[in-house]
Amino acid sequence: MHNFKRSLVCDIAVALAVLITALTTCFAQAQSGQGDIGFLYAFGVHVEPQEGKGKVIPLQAEASLRAGDRLKLYFEPKGDLHFYLLHLSSQGELSLVAPAAAQPARIAAGSQLFIPAGAQWFELDGHAGQEKFFMLASGERLERLEELFARHRTLKEQPELQASADAVLNEVKRLRQQHQQLTAPAEKPVRIGGSLRGPQTGGKAVLPDITPLATEITAAGFYSRTFTIDHR
Repeated sequence: MHNFKRSLVCDIAVALAVLITALTTCFAQAQSGQGDIGFLYAFGVHVEPQEGKGKVIPLQAEASLRAGDRLKLYFEPKGDLHFYLLHLSSQGELSLVAPAAAQPARIAAGSQLFIPAGAQWFELDGHAGQEKFFMLASGERLERLEELFARHRTLKEQPELQASADAVLNEVKRLRQQHQQLTAPAEKPVRIGGSLRGPQTGGKAVLPDITPLATEITAAGFYSRTFTIDHR
């Protein structure tokens, strides 16, 4: 009987621990004002594309690339989402790639977003150094981030530009820290079916197509990922 009581107490303690963990997660999500979000994305790199050669590979969190390599991002939300893509150049220049100026950050469910649009690709120039892309997706509009970048776009001179860039990047860091306590996002590769294709021109897909590289993300209201490029 004594062992039975001890076992029962242990079972109750475990159940309470699980319940507290679940309630803590729910409380954190309630504080953020967000539920689960889901989307597909692919960040493709066309390496050594000169003279029709090369291949397309997914951009990793840390990558070494060369001048002339090209990049393109694909994003498709399962529900309405707010999407942001920032770029920090090897020369320290910060730009908000998406949304474009005067465009909303909200993307409707099922929309296919390609950055840059159509057949265009970003191409690494001759300025070697470290570059970064910051990708953020949120169920809620990131108003403070938008306000900081709206101001950043109005500035022309240093050191105001540097101070403004630091403020934007600090806000990105704050958002990431704020959501660290939420459930870790789930990531899994996606097999692209016939209903999902890349951008098209004249009825034909623009090659190379990056959609087969897509990863499916499920997160608790917010997701961020930083891509660091060693630009050689």
